Amino acid sequence: MWADNETEFDLLGFDYLVDGLVVALTEPRLLPVTIGVLGDWGSGKSSLMLIAAAELAAERRADTGEHSADDDEDEDEEASPYLCVPFSPWQYEDLDDVKVALMNTVLNAFERRFPATAEEVGRLRAFVGTIKRLARRAGRLGATVVPTAAPYAMQALAPDTDLDTLNLVGETAKAFAAPIKDGLAEPVATASADPEPPITDVTQFRKSFAALISEQTSIDAVVVFVDDLDRCLPETVVDTLEAIRLFLNTPKTAYVLALNQAVVESAIDARYPDLKREDGAGLGRDYLEKMLQLKVAIPPLSAPEAETYANLLIAELHLDDDRFDDVVVAADENRRVNGLAVAFNAGIAGDVLENIPPAMAADLGWAANIMPVLGTSLRGNPRQLKRFMNNLLLKHRSAARRNVDLKLPELAKMMVLEDQHNSDFQKLFDWQVPADGPSPELIAAETYARTPPEDPEASGGETDPPPMPRRTTGPRPGTRTDTDVASTPDGAELDTEVRAWADKPYIGEWLRLDPPLTSVDLRPYFTYSRDKLSFGVSASRLAPRLQILLTHVQSEVEQARRNHYPTVAALDPTERAQFFEALLDRVTRNPSGIALTAAIELSQLNADLVDALGDTLLRIAPASIPVTAGGLVVRRLPVDHPKIQRVLDRWQSAGGGLRGIVQAALRAREAQQRKGAGSGNFR
Repeated sequence: MWADNETEFDLLGFDYLVDGLVVALTEPRLLPVTIGVLGDWGSGKSSLMLIAAAELAAERRADTGEHSADDDEDEDEEASPYLCVPFSPWQYEDLDDVKVALMNTVLNAFERRFPATAEEVGRLRAFVGTIKRLARRAGRLGATVVPTAAPYAMQALAPDTDLDTLNLVGETAKAFAAPIKDGLAEPVATASADPEPPITDVTQFRKSFAALISEQTSIDAVVVFVDDLDRCLPETVVDTLEAIRLFLNTPKTAYVLALNQAVVESAIDARYPDLKREDGAGLGRDYLEKMLQLKVAIPPLSAPEAETYANLLIAELHLDDDRFDDVVVAADENRRVNGLAVAFNAGIAGDVLENIPPAMAADLGWAANIMPVLGTSLRGNPRQLKRFMNNLLLKHRSAARRNVDLKLPELAKMMVLEDQHNSDFQKLFDWQVPADGPSPELIAAETYARTPPEDPEASGGETDPPPMPRRTTGPRPGTRTDTDVASTPDGAELDTEVRAWADKPYIGEWLRLDPPLTSVDLRPYFTYSRDKLSFGVSASRLAPRLQILLTHVQSEVEQARRNHYPTVAALDPTERAQFFEALLDRVTRNPSGIALTAAIELSQLNADLVDALGDTLLRIAPASIPVTAGGLVVRRLPVDHPKIQRVLDRWQSAGGGLRGIVQAALRAREAQQRKGAGSGNFR
């Protein structure tokens, strides 16, 4: 398995992105510069910065390989003309003022590199200490900063604002803050009480900090790598950016910020909720545009890149360091020749390695089968891909501990469906529950999907799905036989259900993946997939015929679903209550699924079920209820039922799309009451 951490080892083919970042950081004419490394969560931003930092640490000046005798670090790092400083504001969020933490981190790294500067660094630290003390007095700091910052915020929001308006904004803010500031002020400490000089001049700090760096001729730049910014609270995000802009952005410095642009923009908007553009948009986009001079955007992995990455992870699992290095070198070379093709697979492994370990060859085989689907469905996200593979191996090894033989290729295929299309995975599970062996429905669906369609002109029309195979156990109440399939409406309905499922494009693609599952008993595989399955106690204690009925009433084919409602109505009250409890368990787990539609329709036909449905709807957050399902409730259920009335009141209070549905229903109810209609149903 693989650690879910950033790495200096490039398996993603980031060399072209690293090159762009390093070129920008080593160009003196660009300094000072702030660069954004932009990408989604898990796209590899942290790894990209680590790789770039390692390359900067390996840089050497062309004219000399010597280093300062005062340096404390090892010779290789001392010789680098770049001082790389990592910083994560997220780690300081609950412990310290983030501005202070960032400034101290930079100063500490500088002092470690150049011990002779300790005195000057100490003087700068005194100023940082002053900021820290002020930060503890939030009221005083707010009263001081807000009047000063207001004109700048307004200018960022509306660049064309005239100078008189900006001055007016600043003076108004100062007048508002003056009594607050005076009320919070403390007596000025005497020199004897505080030996540190009261440094309050930001400009002087910037000049001193710039001079400190420029005097060290052995370095070309201090490069600060800021990670995890998009994990932080809005206040921390803004404080980090402000520390860079106000205090540290001086010549011979560079700041590299790893961030999800949308998340950080949203954080800035949340920090300044009252500042809006003319179009109503927040300040975040403009703020970030002014902050970042350059951007390095990490694109999602393409399907070939995702397959290469997965194959390299597998190779890392099976090879020693030397042989794995050979594989990585070969993959890098293949990327240079054709960056749009798979750079490493089983065939390339055979060319690079004299002998491929059998286990590695087998793993590369199943990976090749699932990657066309998995690489696309995970949207090219390296972290999600690694987590999928870790989860796969975790389940496989967990089963092995219990002597359960799960085949990795089959488990991988099942997990693709579980991970990407959980409602369809649930349907497959529902089909498997009553089967004593391979699922007849899956056999029919897979056979149908893998059978090439006939030429309509040659066959005279569309082909029918294959007949449903016989279950491995004898007939029982509520189950089908081959005769049922051939001659009864029940069999035709189920064939329609299977075909509708298999005709979904992504399901058809999944069914055609190797290995086929027609001869596989999937029960052991479902045992290790219960984290996402709706298999509550209420469903597990149902009789087999009711479990089958539970599957039927959740058919996505409306007519097939409705044809089984009379069977539910014919159940005795105890069985019907148990059955409906199992259905409501599905509703609770997935309010947007077909189970809610079935529950509403059944409650319309069976008045004794309305109360239980109302209780369930009251436990579900209104935001999780689809508007279409809300419409069914108000049209088909008695709105004067106490539980339904409570549901409607809650939805109306919650707002959103459900509020309009409820209000329309109430107007319709009043209209019917005026006409003397005694019914509370709206259809």
